[in-house]
Amino acid sequence: MKTLLCIGDSHSRLIGTKPDGSGFRYGRISATTIDGFDAAHVVSIKGATAAGFYPKDDKGSSFFRASRAIRRLDPDVICFGFGQVDAELSCYYVAFRDNISLEEAIDTRLHLQDRYLEACRGLAGSRGVAIKGLNTATIDEPKALRKLLHRRIRPRLDIPRGQFSQRMEELSISVDRHWQINAALSSGLQQKTMAQGLAYFDLRDTTGRGDKPGLSKPEYCVGGGDVHLRMSPEVEKQFSNAVAATAQTALTPAA
Repeated sequence: MKTLLCIGDSHSRLIGTKPDGSGFRYGRISATTIDGFDAAHVVSIKGATAAGFYPKDDKGSSFFRASRAIRRLDPDVICFGFGQVDAELSCYYVAFRDNISLEEAIDTRLHLQDRYLEACRGLAGSRGVAIKGLNTATIDEPKALRKLLHRRIRPRLDIPRGQFSQRMEELSISVDRHWQINAALSSGLQQKTMAQGLAYFDLRDTTGRGDKPGLSKPEYCVGGGDVHLRMSPEVEKQFSNAVAATAQTALTPAA
C-alpha cells in the first residue's frame, strides 16, 4: 500500500481532488485522492514559510507539526510545499524589520532555501521527497498590494501608517516588483532542489503569464487581494496530476 503525504502552507489546499465529504482545512490532516497512491493526505499549515521550516523545540512550529503528521501516517513519499509565504509576505517583512533593501531581503530568503531543503530531507529520512514550487502571484493591482502589506505586516511591526507608507515608497514596492520577487524565489528554489537531486514540480508554465514573469493569468486570479490561485476543478486536476507524476518519481526502491 503506497501512501503520499503533502505538507505545506495554505496554498497546498490546491493539491488533489477532494472526494465527497472531505475538505482542506488549515492545520488538519485531510484525505484526498492522488492517482498511483492507495492513500494520500494533505496537511495545510497557514502562514508557514520555507525560511522558518527547520528543527526547533516549539510544538506549534511548522516543522514539529509536519514531523507529527509523518509519524502518524508513515507515508512512502512526502511532498513539501513551503515557500509561497516567503514571496508574498516574508520578504517584505524582513525588509521593513531590518531596514534593508528588497534585493537584500530576497537574498536572505534565497540563502535559507538550502536549509529548508536539508530540513525536508532530514525529516523525510529514507522516504521519497518531492518539492512543490511556488505558485505564480495573483495580485495585479497596486492598491491590493498596499492593502495586503498594511494589513499583514504593519501591525506585526507596530509601525505608524504614514511611516509605513513612506517606507514602501523608499523600497520602490510595486506590483511589477512583487511579480519579480515571486519569479526570483521560484527560480532559486527550483535550481536548488534539482541540484540536490530531489523531484520538483510547479504549474508556472500553465498558470503564468509569459509577458509578465511571476504573475498568474487573469483566469487564475481571484481578485480582492487574495494571494491564492482560484480554486476550481481545473486547477485541482492540474495539481493532482502534477503531484502524482512527481511523487511517483520520488518513490524509494524500498517503497
